[in-house]
Amino acid sequence: MSSKIAKMVASLSFAHLLGQPAGAKADGGEEDDDKKQRTDESDEDYARRMEEEEEEEKKKEDARKAEEEEKEEKKKEEEAKKAKKAEEDEDDKEKAARVNERARCASIFKCAAAATRPDVAAHLAFNTSMPSAEAIGMLETFAMGGAPQPSSLASRMASVKTPNVGAGAAAAPAAGSDAAVTAQIIAAGKARRGEK
Repeated sequence: MSSKIAKMVASLSFAHLLGQPAGAKADGGEEDDDKKQRTDESDEDYARRMEEEEEEEKKKEDARKAEEEEKEEKKKEEEAKKAKKAEEDEDDKEKAARVNERARCASIFKCAAAATRPDVAAHLAFNTSMPSAEAIGMLETFAMGGAPQPSSLASRMASVKTPNVGAGAAAAPAAGSDAAVTAQIIAAGKARRGEK
């Protein structure tokens, strides 16, 4: 049996069940000198000493636990700081991205060609992620063709042929003429008979 296992077995209160005497040392079966009662020590002194040793061990154990808890707390604080810093870095990245996008749009609209073709400038600035230099080059190409002509009603009507209404019909008789009076009498007769 290895000495580590033998020491562990010997320290158990049920070591006698495993073939080891209780409290036996692994190296020769002798009791631990610190744990046994000294010859010049009374039972009360021995009990007090054991209590003190037990308290001392308990204090050491409590100190060890407190140290572990403190380490765990520090670890949690560090993780929280790292998470907060990562969040702040992400916010900074988002802010930088917005600033860069605004600068890109502004440089496209500052271009002289944007005044000629604001419709194309708006499309390139807001609907594409094209770098500003490329967008400006494309905008200048569109602007060479000139600004689109506004479509007014007059310009659209200029290309439509208007018919001359009544140009093919017979001319109406002059008012008060015999033909006009005759046409009125005929129309009145048709109206009385219900004809159209």
